[in-house]
Amino acid sequence: MTHTTLVVCPHDCPDSCVMDVTVRDGRAVQIKANKEHPFTRGALCAKVDKFLERVYSPDRLLHPMKRTGPKGPQATFERISWGEALTTITARMKSSVSENGPQSILPFSYRGNNGVYQSNGIDRRLFHALGASFLDRTICAGGLYGAMAYSDVFFGFSPEGLLESKLIVFWASNPLNTGLHVWPFVLEAKRRGARVVTIDPFRSRTARASDDHIALRPGTDSALALAMLKVINDEGLADLDYVNQHTTGYASLTERLGALSLHDLSRDCDVPVSTIQAFARDYATTRPAAIRTGVGIQRSGGGAAAVRAVACLPALTGAWRDVGGGLCNFGGAMFTAQDTKRVMRPDLAPEGTRTVNMMRLAEHLMDPDFDPPINVLYVYNCNLAASMPDQQNLRRALQRPGLFTVVHDLFLTDSAYYADIVLPATSPLEQDDMIFAYGGHFGSFSRAAIAPSGEARSNAEVFRSIGRSMGVSEPAVYATAEEVARDALLDGRLIDDFLQQPFVKTRSEPDLLPRAEGGFLTPSGKFEFSCAKLKDDGLDPLPAFVRPHETLEEQAQFPLNFLPRKHKDSLNSSYGHLPVMRRQEANDRTLEIHGNDARARGIAAGDEVRIFNRRGAFVLPAKISDNVQPGTVASFWGWWDKLSDGKGIANNVTSAALTDLGGGGTFY
Repeated sequence: MTHTTLVVCPHDCPDSCVMDVTVRDGRAVQIKANKEHPFTRGALCAKVDKFLERVYSPDRLLHPMKRTGPKGPQATFERISWGEALTTITARMKSSVSENGPQSILPFSYRGNNGVYQSNGIDRRLFHALGASFLDRTICAGGLYGAMAYSDVFFGFSPEGLLESKLIVFWASNPLNTGLHVWPFVLEAKRRGARVVTIDPFRSRTARASDDHIALRPGTDSALALAMLKVINDEGLADLDYVNQHTTGYASLTERLGALSLHDLSRDCDVPVSTIQAFARDYATTRPAAIRTGVGIQRSGGGAAAVRAVACLPALTGAWRDVGGGLCNFGGAMFTAQDTKRVMRPDLAPEGTRTVNMMRLAEHLMDPDFDPPINVLYVYNCNLAASMPDQQNLRRALQRPGLFTVVHDLFLTDSAYYADIVLPATSPLEQDDMIFAYGGHFGSFSRAAIAPSGEARSNAEVFRSIGRSMGVSEPAVYATAEEVARDALLDGRLIDDFLQQPFVKTRSEPDLLPRAEGGFLTPSGKFEFSCAKLKDDGLDPLPAFVRPHETLEEQAQFPLNFLPRKHKDSLNSSYGHLPVMRRQEANDRTLEIHGNDARARGIAAGDEVRIFNRRGAFVLPAKISDNVQPGTVASFWGWWDKLSDGKGIANNVTSAALTDLGGGGTFY
């Protein structure tokens, strides 16, 4: 018997595509992109197109396992029953609570699955009800959220507005690799005469498909933005009518810009003054002009400052007045259509529960004064032994005596080798869930298309089992997916359609002019060039260039910037182990280095090179490339250490230092 079920992609991607899954005799045999969904429109990315390779991989983890050897790459495992696995886990949790209190338990997850029910709902409810430590999930967007905590500097108009744009700027954004469904809007805008500019230290696929590429030094985006602001203000190109009506702090901004040297800012970002001037003039005089920033802009020491500085540009030029003008960032249904407090129920947690920044995990695990100590680490939707920075320290911390670790995943990941118990997880085809897009105003209730493989169980099923064993009586922990959906939707009128239709629009029409009349999410409703809240907290209230933690000038022993990048065929560490993906990516598993830097080191194309700093090292063949500027080397990341033949991975050298605001990661 054959039927088709609609399943929503839950990956950490703005598009949240709907897939038509053909099931024959209980087995999924084909996946196609849904043609009716306004974003998916019949096209899947290279990753999800291979989804069945992941679901039916021969390496799929199908039974609970316990480790029998030492933690680490040489770990060995034996099969156990679910009963033994859950009994072991809850016994260790109870023991830890008895000895050190419930905050000695730490859940550790990120967006390996974006589902509201499976990954951002029942899990939070359980750990809140247990009184476990909060996890501050800052690895991706900590710098952004740090900036947003003070002012409205990110969200903008819906992607459909790009059709009207005459200048589209992708700033630290590479949608052809990491969110391709915005690209049809760009192509149509180009057909109508739009110009596309990409600002990126690397000549990415998007940069190569753009009309112009501005290559800056990694981590210096705020210097370039400040230089543009200075040119626009000094040359009388600001929209003073918009500024006077809808912003505050312009006089202070003018004073700050007047004190800055254009030549110094040019040197800081390594972009010629003439290029900055020409681009600033084009941006200020082209209407409508759109900027779309990616997460890369915030992954350096001054990440939050960069977000704030770029956000000043459309406010200064009045670009917000026009359809297709302003910022076009991720402000979709994930942020606007759901009530996260009702979903996650933070009210269930005891007052005073501490928060642990995920970026500081290794530090806290090894700190003898961290009280209470983290004794139980429950890892799900995250391969931390591949995705976290400074892997040498992290892996040493994961081997700490007395630390009990659970990993719930589809595969024996790098992280699983540091676990005491490994649990088999269901794939998105095998579980009910709900997905809100963060790149568009769409939501979907995704129903299981097939039965779980082997003995795999979903997050929600396992968390409910743990809750019962731990004596948790709170009914919210045991809610069904449909019940959580009713809690999630801010507009309760949508619930019937949400549960019955392939997708719902959570906004009747695209929001194309969100800031034309001000309406910023600030106390005054105006854009704040100078932020009073920052000043009250003793911080710089104005846009500024905050340098990376490590600069070429200060690190003479290490004279190259390293830029880890995302590949179109894998999503962080997901898919990086599948044979079909490894074959596709084989030619890209290189270190790209400019010819000048290669010649200075006697490196020829194909030579294996060791990339190292004080934190660690890894080895890759060299690729001589003009995609990087002199002084910068780049490589894709996401491959697994266990498959590196002992040559290591990119996160062996990345830093665990935090962004200027928000406690985010500084991978770049």
